[in-house]
Amino acid sequence: MKFLKIILFLFALMLSSCSEKFEKLSKKNSDREGLLKQIQPEIKVKYWQLEHFPNFKDENKKFEILYSKGQCTEKVKANIPTNDKDWNGFFSGCQPAFCAYRITYFENDQWKTIKEEEELKKIIGEIDNVSEAFLIGLINDYSIDFNSEKGNGFIQETNGFKIKMVKYESCPISKESFTFFVNKNGSITNLKSNGYYLKSKDCIVY
Repeated sequence: MKFLKIILFLFALMLSSCSEKFEKLSKKNSDREGLLKQIQPEIKVKYWQLEHFPNFKDENKKFEILYSKGQCTEKVKANIPTNDKDWNGFFSGCQPAFCAYRITYFENDQWKTIKEEEELKKIIGEIDNVSEAFLIGLINDYSIDFNSEKGNGFIQETNGFKIKMVKYESCPISKESFTFFVNKNGSITNLKSNGYYLKSKDCIVY
């Protein structure tokens, strides 16, 4: 009788797992820029802006302002740090060249700049939306696969988000699907590998 109960429990668990319906982020909303624009800062800031450097649109400017939110006077804006000689930033890419993001914000009458992923986690603070949940995944070295639901999905729950993302390797090229839960406090729990859905002997060399 006890064995039968265990079988029934496992069967119910399997059915529950199969019935889970993950929503997929659109390509527009799942790139890094799109996710970063949805941040709702935990700390009280009067103004913040998302920067990308170098500036590919205007070589005379060191960085491009992709997004800004909040209000401050023109006099205050005139003192925004340019970080001309500082090439530190988070979510770097554009191989074989280099590019990265920064967030500059105004708090307590001072300009401050976020240049590292751990600092980014602090300004995100409590997870307010699915974009912030995916950003936590990116900070922890997971990626979003725009083309496959095995590496791109979410379910909103009461105390956070269940997320599907991918671990990508360029040599040899491989994609491993993972499911995990992002709590409201930004921590990752219930990490589970769903196995590889792409394996190749080829390498991408930059």
